[in-house]
Amino acid sequence: MRITRLCLGAALAIAPSLNGQTAALIGKEVAAPKHLAAGDAGRLPVTEVLQHGRTLFTANWTDQEGVGRPLTKGTGKPLSDPASPLTGMRSFNRLSGPDANSCAGCHDGPFGIAGGSGDFVGNVFVLGQRFDFATLDDQDLIPARGGRNESGQAVTLQQFSNFRATTGMFGSGYLEMLARQMTADLRAIRDQIAPGQSAALRSKGVYFGELSRRADGTWDVSKVEGLGALSLGTSGQDGPSLIIRPWHQAGAVVSLREFTNNAYNH
Repeated sequence: MRITRLCLGAALAIAPSLNGQTAALIGKEVAAPKHLAAGDAGRLPVTEVLQHGRTLFTANWTDQEGVGRPLTKGTGKPLSDPASPLTGMRSFNRLSGPDANSCAGCHDGPFGIAGGSGDFVGNVFVLGQRFDFATLDDQDLIPARGGRNESGQAVTLQQFSNFRATTGMFGSGYLEMLARQMTADLRAIRDQIAPGQSAALRSKGVYFGELSRRADGTWDVSKVEGLGALSLGTSGQDGPSLIIRPWHQAGAVVSLREFTNNAYNH
């Protein structure tokens, strides 16, 4: 009898706490209830960090966690027609995005393994995100809303974007670190070039052409190879950044952080 009373008393004591916790969860739908704080990745065991990353990669994010961009394009610019926000049935669009609520929605190959590339069905309509909500309807006369480009010209499925395979992400951390090392190598060569001189840009066996300085100290990048315009801009005697951007087909994205932020917004 005494044991029964003790158990009953304990149950009554914790019931209000449990009821409060349950009430707090009603109506709450999140894919990742726990997030790492700044510095946790360097403090926790590597296996735990990797598991957390796997959880985030396969999470199906909800609007309670910030999913959606009702008044902006995938480029970050305002909608061409803010009177037609991307809500309800317009929240997702396979052509112009958003088209997934999980990284693994596209990066799940081979064999359904999260983090890889994707099947044909998961290919990307690059630049499609500059439209509000792509419909390819030539009767829609507002530029870059659904069926016409920025110049007001009607577009077709073959014209409105560039169809590309989903990028495989296995080993992506090594790829980014390699790009950083090669950038540092190229910059070291750049910093040794005096006015009126030229130097070959090489790193880890890869030739990036020739960088030159004119007699007045300004830079000539006309013979540099393999680097995009973002990495070759100069101003007076300030040389090009020579940053190697390893992501996207055109080499336009510098890091996994930028890659991920872009993907979330699309």
